[in-house]
Parts: sequence; C-alpha cells; structure tokens
Amino acid sequence: MTISPARNAELADVFALLYGDRPEMLAENAAHAFRLVARGELDPDHLLVARSGGSVVGAVLCQPVPGASAVVWPPRARDNDPAIEDALAAAAIDRAGGAKFIQTFLPPEKAPLAGPLLRAGFRRVTQVWQMRRDASSPLPRLGEDEKSGLTLIPYPSCDPTEFQSVLLRCHDNSLDCPELHRVRTTGELLAGYRDAAPDPGRWWLARRGGRAEGVLILGGDDLSFVGVVPERRGRGVGRALIATACAASPGLSLIVDVRNTPAVRLYEWAGFIRIGARDVFLFLPDAAADVSSLPVGRL
Repeated sequence: MTISPARNAELADVFALLYGDRPEMLAENAAHAFRLVARGELDPDHLLVARSGGSVVGAVLCQPVPGASAVVWPPRARDNDPAIEDALAAAAIDRAGGAKFIQTFLPPEKAPLAGPLLRAGFRRVTQVWQMRRDASSPLPRLGEDEKSGLTLIPYPSCDPTEFQSVLLRCHDNSLDCPELHRVRTTGELLAGYRDAAPDPGRWWLARRGGRAEGVLILGGDDLSFVGVVPERRGRGVGRALIATACAASPGLSLIVDVRNTPAVRLYEWAGFIRIGARDVFLFLPDAAADVSSLPVGRL
C-alpha cells in the first residue's frame, strides 16, 4: 500500500469514501467538494490517498490553516479496514508538518469516525456550541456603569503593539480551549484572526480611563473573538463588547466552548441561541506543549 496526494482522476472515489457515511447526502457533498476544488479553496494536495493494486482504498483530508494549525477530516477506508485508517491518520499528522496543533470538529453523531485519530494520539477535549443571534432581535441593553467611559478604537487607529499585547492577555486563563493557551505566538494568533476576519476596521481595542480592557474582532457575520483582560473580567466589559458587536452586525454567529459557562450566559443574555454542536478532537505534535493543567478563569 502507498499513500500520497490525490490525483484529479481519483477525486470522485476520494469523496465517495470521505462522505460515504451519509449515502443520501453523497451526491450533494461531493458536488460541493468539487466546487471547492474548482475555486481553489480545497487543494487536492491536502487529500491523501491510500492505494493498493492501483485502486483507491482509503482517504483522509488534512488542511493547513493560517495561524500554525491544521484541521483533519477523519480517515476512511474501504470495508472500514483499521490498518488502512491508522496509516492514513499517521500520514495526516506527518502532512501537518509545522502545525502546532491539529483539530477535528465532528457532530456528536459522527464522533465514532474519530476512532483512527484517537488511536493516533488525538484527544477529545470538549464540545463547542454553534450559536446564532437573529438579526431582528432587540439589541442588548447595558447599564450606565457598563457603557460609561468605554471607548472602542479600530485597529488601524491604535498602537498595534498594544493591541497584540492585550489580545494575548485576553487568552490568559480563558475557558475557551485552555489546552491551547500560549501554544502559539502572538504573530500566529494574528495570522489566524486575519484569515477569519480580514477587515482590520472591524477589529477594536476597548479602553476605559486610559486602560486597555479587551478586544473585539468581527469577521463578516461571525464573532471571531471577544476577550477581556483577566483583571477586568466580571465588571461588565464583556457585555459592552457583545452589545457593540450586535449593533455592528445584528445577525451574528459564533462558536463557544461549552466549558466556558460565563461566556454562554453572556451570549444567551445577548439573544444568541444554540443551533448546533461539534465535538472537538485535538492533537498536539509536541508532547511538551501539553498545557491542559493551566488554570482557567472566566470572560
């Protein structure tokens, strides 16, 4: 058996394998995948194929993501052969190269597909909720003490060094995937946010009384990041930032770690409702980077 990137002539077989668990959706999912290839959003080089006797017997997707990370769609093999799936999982990890972590997001009903990844060293670390706020919902209301004196400065108008420092501090002791805290540099974090939210005019530094208190980043209709520095949490800063986000984009979507109960309560206060869930599987290539014992705090 050999494993190497997919050839164009093999894509139909590859997509049939990767999406074969939902036969009723196979044609639709495969057509969507072909459109992604045609638009250059899915590079066949990131589709690894296992071949035996000239036939495709397994496949896996490992997609690098800006910000020193990668995402993997679990390997699938003909007849669910575990030896082929395990070989593909190992090849996907190798393919991720310099990624500081690799993630897989699966709906709970598809969690069994992660078996080969778990055997390769992935861990199921949490579940995230997908939440959305209807554009017609009333804007959240703030108390006078929460909005008084708070100024939001767009990224192009603020000191970028200060913004980056505050962004990094906002991640400290957060309940959103603490396993990844301080794994990436500030530059790598910024690269990830630039990919998700490329308009710097929708990045804001929150200041009050000359003191930086938090960061808000919007990407289209997605809330890419909202964070408060540790010493200012629990003082209404998060509520003020969320209210600003809702005013800027009334119909917002977001993803939140279910362990971050203060954030979930904040989003529910602002009118967000849960619309889906994904189990999160994580691989840290450098065993020394395991930071799961870090203390956690609140938004």
